[in-house]
Amino acid sequence: MWSAMPASAQVATPDGATMAAGMAAEAVADAQTLDTIKVLPQLMAQERAIDLKRDSDAILDAVSSDAMGNYPDKNVAESLQRLPGVSVTRDQGEGRYVVVRGLDAALNSVTVDGLALGTTEADNRAAPMDLIPSESTERLKVVKSPTPDMPGDSIGGAIQVESASAFDRDGRAIRAKIEGSRQQLSGENSPKASLNYSDIFADGTFGIAVGVNYSDRKFESDNTEGEYDAAADNGDMVMIEQQRRKYYIERERTGANFNLDWRPDEDSKYYLRTLFSRFDDAETRQNTVLTLKAVETLDDGTDVPLIIANGDGTYNAPFKRIAKRVRNRTKKQDTLATSFGGENRLDGAVVDYQVGYTKTRERAPDELEARFEYAGDDLTVNVDQNRRLPEFTLSAADWMDTGNYEFDRFVTSPGQTTDKEHSAKVNVRFDGEHSSYKFGLLGRFRDRDVDVNETEYRRGPEIDLSSWTLPAPAHRRNAMGQALSPSVMREYWNQNSSRYSVRPGDVVDTEVTRLAEDYTAREDILAAYAMGTWDLTPALRLIAGVRVESTSFNANGYQLDVVDDGDAVEVNAREVSSNYTNVLPGLHLRWDGGDTWALRGAINKTVSRPGFGQISPNATINTADNEVQLGNPNLDPYESTNLDVSFEKYLGKNGIVSLGLFGKSIDGYITDVTLNNDPAFIGYDVSTAINGDKAKVYGAEFNWQQQFDFLPGGWSGLLAGASGTLLHTDFDPGIEGREDDSFDLPRASKHVYTAFLGYEANNFSTRLSAVYRSEYLDEIGGGAAYDIYVAPNTQLDFSLNYQITPDFQLYFDAGNLLDEPLERYQGSRSHTQQMEEYGRTYAIGLRVNL
Repeated sequence: MWSAMPASAQVATPDGATMAAGMAAEAVADAQTLDTIKVLPQLMAQERAIDLKRDSDAILDAVSSDAMGNYPDKNVAESLQRLPGVSVTRDQGEGRYVVVRGLDAALNSVTVDGLALGTTEADNRAAPMDLIPSESTERLKVVKSPTPDMPGDSIGGAIQVESASAFDRDGRAIRAKIEGSRQQLSGENSPKASLNYSDIFADGTFGIAVGVNYSDRKFESDNTEGEYDAAADNGDMVMIEQQRRKYYIERERTGANFNLDWRPDEDSKYYLRTLFSRFDDAETRQNTVLTLKAVETLDDGTDVPLIIANGDGTYNAPFKRIAKRVRNRTKKQDTLATSFGGENRLDGAVVDYQVGYTKTRERAPDELEARFEYAGDDLTVNVDQNRRLPEFTLSAADWMDTGNYEFDRFVTSPGQTTDKEHSAKVNVRFDGEHSSYKFGLLGRFRDRDVDVNETEYRRGPEIDLSSWTLPAPAHRRNAMGQALSPSVMREYWNQNSSRYSVRPGDVVDTEVTRLAEDYTAREDILAAYAMGTWDLTPALRLIAGVRVESTSFNANGYQLDVVDDGDAVEVNAREVSSNYTNVLPGLHLRWDGGDTWALRGAINKTVSRPGFGQISPNATINTADNEVQLGNPNLDPYESTNLDVSFEKYLGKNGIVSLGLFGKSIDGYITDVTLNNDPAFIGYDVSTAINGDKAKVYGAEFNWQQQFDFLPGGWSGLLAGASGTLLHTDFDPGIEGREDDSFDLPRASKHVYTAFLGYEANNFSTRLSAVYRSEYLDEIGGGAAYDIYVAPNTQLDFSLNYQITPDFQLYFDAGNLLDEPLERYQGSRSHTQQMEEYGRTYAIGLRVNL
């Protein structure tokens, strides 16, 4: 006879890593002597993560804090990129969205202590993971093939963030960290600190864990963006507009967690989980805009091209517009997740339950931009496209002087997005000798409110820019000319805003802009599942079940309608609603070869829902740039059939070799398209989301991690690892006129690789890690020459820890050592559309563990 292993054993106890934590603590204790400090933070964290993977019934990977309860990363996104098949997309050089197996981050579900995390993103459901500081968490898991008792909205993966419980520690624990960092571009120093406390009281039945953290990061980035069109006299694609941008950014993060646990006896557990994060993003943008004049229309209606090809990769052209702009805003984002739950073991059954509330809010109440147009002597430009990022050489330097600019407009863009969700769930499990049966109900009730109010004030007095003028900012790629002071702009606006107004001819357009982006939405999800687990032999486990999710969606917003034979646009209120049900069966197998290997297989169905901004009636119109973005209430959800096979070979307690194969067939894949031939918006680039045809995904992933403890002497402290994901995708977006074009899945990289080399001995630990992500299609245009791609990227980081005493650790981190930029290109790699550079970042700090 063999003992049964209930399928939910790893999820029934919130302190699933307690055993691993104890083992890690014992390992550290055993390694200490009277005259030598031996601490192995990488090894202990690796051991914990492998234990979580080994014990799971689902196919997953995990990141655990080290023996001192720390991660070496700025936020949760950057911690997760250490996992096989996981990478991140970055915002201003910081990891923001998590990409699983090369697929779009919008296809992941994200939970914090079992609660779905909301997002303020306008057009998709990708949850920004940089809102959650790593110090507020204890374990991070990525489930790549969820079982039926898990939420089904996870085509990419289910990301589970768990905060700390007092029972994760052995008695009282106090952890603190203080850090200072410096960014290469800005030369600014940035502080960071955290404090965590936990203890167990009342004869081991009551636990409390609290933590606070704070960081204030100041940095800069140099950005060049452009747009290409077939505008040369010989039909060549040429950059017709170049924007030279300098960003000055301050990101202030404040986080707190408060967790209570009460375990009055062996059969009862109750908990309260609360996590709060505040993220203030203050940004100033200096922007110089150079727009070429492509054609001149003669009196007889003939268009004469003005961009002349020289035959050597260079072009001469006059200017349509030269502009200087300065924008200043502070975006405030806060996230709250709180839940109460428990578990009770009854006669013949185990019941667990949870009620929760999450709120994610983003506010930008003070966004203000001042725009000025060049009014000096006419200038021409030579565009050199013999390099990936074209070089603009102007005929004179007059454009650099702010004294040659006249007032164009002020633009205010206050906005707020609120995303709230109430949820409740209950699960019941019946355990037999070699089987268990589990049933559950879940209700999620989500409300979203978006209010954006952009206004352009183009009537008002001229402005003497002499008091606004600042020296030209340093920029790696381009000259920008003199800059404009954001503080003087803000002061001037506060004193003179009443003197500026909307032009009479723009009143209707302004009302359209103020209303068209606004909407409210309600989404209710009711789910039920039944799942059985059978231990067919001591080594073979079968899990089978089905999950049913019913979705009800309703939204109130606005749509744009073209009237007067295309001469005007009006905005009209519109209400939309939809109801649909997804049946999601799942079958999982797990075959254990003792403690040395495991074979897993799964076939299941998952779903992902359209983004709120994608499916709600709303629109964004930019008359200055002739751009329109429309919601599409006719979108259907994605639905995917998934096949996974994984083999894992464990190398002792802290090593692993694994190989996985997976395939996905996704119906109704949603993609963003930009078209310039919409008959309703002649002369505009119209962006919207559409359901494409079926998408196919095939992939393989491997992972190897090992300590070289079999080597002699000091060489035994070596650690190394490598992982990779190889992806093949096939997708037909169903765009008229592009039936013969082949497409990769948008935002799906074909190759993602990670590698690390570490060393630990006595009181010394160091690690060099790299993450590579190949290029991917980011946006589908009206033709192949207008598709936007993100270029390959490699991130190389270094860390060094020195254990001064058993309780104090000094550390040094260096990020983006290769000084890799964010690069996007249009159509072909020779046409760089965006280049954004951040420089390297260095940090030094002290950790305390009492």
